[in-house]
Amino acid sequence: MKTENALFLQKPDVLDRQRALLKELFARYLPGTTCRFAGKPEEIPSGEAFDLVITPQLDWLPEALARIPRPEHIHLTSAGRDRLDAMGLDLNGITITTSTGVNATAIAEYVIGGILSHTKQFHRYRDLQMRQEWQRTWLTELTGARLGIVGLGNIGTRVVQRALPFDMVIRGCDAAGQDIPGVEKRYDVGELPDLAAWCDILVLCVPLTPNTRGLINTDILARMRPGSLIINVSRGQVVDESALINALRDGIPAGAVLDVFDEEPLPSNHPFWSMPQVILTPHVAGTTQRYMENMFAMINQNGLQREPYRKKRRLS
Repeated sequence: MKTENALFLQKPDVLDRQRALLKELFARYLPGTTCRFAGKPEEIPSGEAFDLVITPQLDWLPEALARIPRPEHIHLTSAGRDRLDAMGLDLNGITITTSTGVNATAIAEYVIGGILSHTKQFHRYRDLQMRQEWQRTWLTELTGARLGIVGLGNIGTRVVQRALPFDMVIRGCDAAGQDIPGVEKRYDVGELPDLAAWCDILVLCVPLTPNTRGLINTDILARMRPGSLIINVSRGQVVDESALINALRDGIPAGAVLDVFDEEPLPSNHPFWSMPQVILTPHVAGTTQRYMENMFAMINQNGLQREPYRKKRRLS
């Protein structure tokens, strides 16, 4: 169905920066659509009907939706919808789509960057440079390294594609059971401990669901190999942070690259800040200059999997 009236919601400061680009993208990808922008609920005309609402998972989204008749379609600018699930909204009959895959390439590139930073110690040498210290050490080659990927969806598949040229051996854990070229073995979810025990690098790229919350716990971490690395580009709650802190202090895994956390921004007194074996970034793995253009192209091409609202999702 053609979209005639759309509502775009965003935080006010972000909306101010994006407004000109958004107008151009609406004209290019959804021509003929009348769009209204709102940075807070009171900017939405009460009672006005919209075919499509495009929005992040904003704290004030329930208040915004309460001001308008039920839209036919809500599109989330995020890849996941875990916060939407927790809002308690009546979404029956509304098409809910997400931006799953729109930034998969950017996140996969981040994963490769994290692997290289850890094995080539770029972050450590940067610190030494700032102190004008000359310390040579032996570095690690990736040829033959064992890469385990938890979640072989859009992101996991792209990680596989980018890891293959480094001659890594790749295995994955996924509930869907599809074969992915380059993945020599796939583990069921219940076999995750076996994957953790096998790999040198464990990458987490699953959505946050009741089944994945706390997925990486003390038992899984205890199975990891000496010298191993864990990378989390999924959601902070997929990992038991206390268990990870204790495991890192004990030396297994030897390092972590973390882009997501239980609490964001990360509190100033959090142990991760002062752990030299941790590379942390402020939830930026999925950022890309192409994000909005990719999202609008996806909507225009109906490349999203449209389905009735439901709370349960598979592992990846």
